[in-house]
Amino acid sequence: MAKSETPTYILELELDVNPSQKAWLARRLKNAKAIYNACLGKALKGLKAVLADKNYRIAVKEISRLNKIAEAKRNRFEKASLKELKAYTKWLEKFYDYSEYSLHDFVKSVYKHYHFTSAEAQKLATRAFQAVERVHYRKANKVMFKGREVTISIEGKSDTSALKRVGDSVQFGKEHVFPMIVKKKDTYAEEALLDRTKYVRLLAREIRGKTRYFVQLVQDGYPPVKLERKVSYDKKKRVGLDKGVSTLAIVSEDKVQLRELAPECQFDYRKLRIIQRAMDRSKRATNPDNFQSNGTVKKGNIDKKGKREPLKWHFSKRYGKLKNKWKELHRSVAMKRKQSHEKLANEILALGSDIRVEDMQIQGLTKRAKKTKRNQKNGKIIRKKRYGKTVANHAPAMLVDIIDRKLGYQRCRIKKVNTQKVKASQYNHVTDRYTKKALSARWNEDINGERIQRDLYSAFLIMNTTENMEKVDQALCEKHWEQFVKLHHVAIEEIKMSNNLLLRWYIG
Repeated sequence: MAKSETPTYILELELDVNPSQKAWLARRLKNAKAIYNACLGKALKGLKAVLADKNYRIAVKEISRLNKIAEAKRNRFEKASLKELKAYTKWLEKFYDYSEYSLHDFVKSVYKHYHFTSAEAQKLATRAFQAVERVHYRKANKVMFKGREVTISIEGKSDTSALKRVGDSVQFGKEHVFPMIVKKKDTYAEEALLDRTKYVRLLAREIRGKTRYFVQLVQDGYPPVKLERKVSYDKKKRVGLDKGVSTLAIVSEDKVQLRELAPECQFDYRKLRIIQRAMDRSKRATNPDNFQSNGTVKKGNIDKKGKREPLKWHFSKRYGKLKNKWKELHRSVAMKRKQSHEKLANEILALGSDIRVEDMQIQGLTKRAKKTKRNQKNGKIIRKKRYGKTVANHAPAMLVDIIDRKLGYQRCRIKKVNTQKVKASQYNHVTDRYTKKALSARWNEDINGERIQRDLYSAFLIMNTTENMEKVDQALCEKHWEQFVKLHHVAIEEIKMSNNLLLRWYIG
């Protein structure tokens, strides 16, 4: 069945379930996990067989070589060869039963044992295949099987599947009906429920030590606009964003701001360390044979086949309670972070619909430095850690994804500026020159006689880029310069008056 191209949004509601229904849902999700793991094992076996084929590896290497040649420069023999090689690799994958549809055939022999219907089981098979494909195309290092404590979701294929919405309830099969909790005066949910439901997704969440069940209704159309939310549908109004690891510079025709990302989501690292140390002590007390005399973990014994057997671990009830506290601490901070980003995204969308941001891979900043450097004064090795914890706490990439999703409801997309060609942090629109600056230098000392904060100026340049996103438009910069300078000075004074130490460092 062809994929639907109509707009889609998700409405999440909690289910009102009694103890017997909770037990039934828990068994159903456990069975879904078993089906997913079985499909994952089958897909991995097929991928291993495919990659072991010498002809397949040669064909992939040749495809890679031909893809490096620009399409316009390929001759007709190279084009024909590329087409044949792609068809050949697909045939080999089918020969070794490595494809999405071969996994659908495999799941037929599994789902009936767990009392599942074909639609829900095929969705799980598709998800398992997509996970293995990420390893196949080197977008992930490995796949993870779903363990006992890992959650999973179940979803149907359409509104006629066994898992479907019926009025204000969700029906799973013929007998099991679960009412949805819709709060009073929740006009957003009431309006959203009027739209057609494409399919339903069922999931469980552990909140404050208790398992609660939720349903995600994948609705057809655009989400209702909340009454208190202001949205600018003006596609001519530009907004420039310069994202850092912990801050966001926002520049529009009417507003200039330097904001800390998710300021209310600060981890209590002292509390986290106390919990982790208590967990470690408990684990060592209940598993003394798994540790060596120096405190390190032992390696498992080697069996007859030459494989290393995993160690057996035993955990106390106290360890389980501590782990629940640890999980709750992470869950609450993650939820607050997402809410903070949603609010900030709404504020940005109120400024304009032509939103531009640098196409920068934040993930690269989280990796450890490759080169080993020494401090010139004392000769000590400089630590290789970079911005992993900061990025995890502030999640700048998540904000960009949220803005892009919300723009999609206006039939727009966020515009990504070419970082390598624009070089917003180095460019001066007055002299039309690029000057490299140290990371610690937070000010541009002389831009047309003004002292301008570096991040805000980068956002200003990003706002005034050309339509091909590869160059700064100097004429637009001159047009908006005076208004930007006025708003810039106001924003700097506001930061000086605030108690936010992070933002004050950025203007120090």
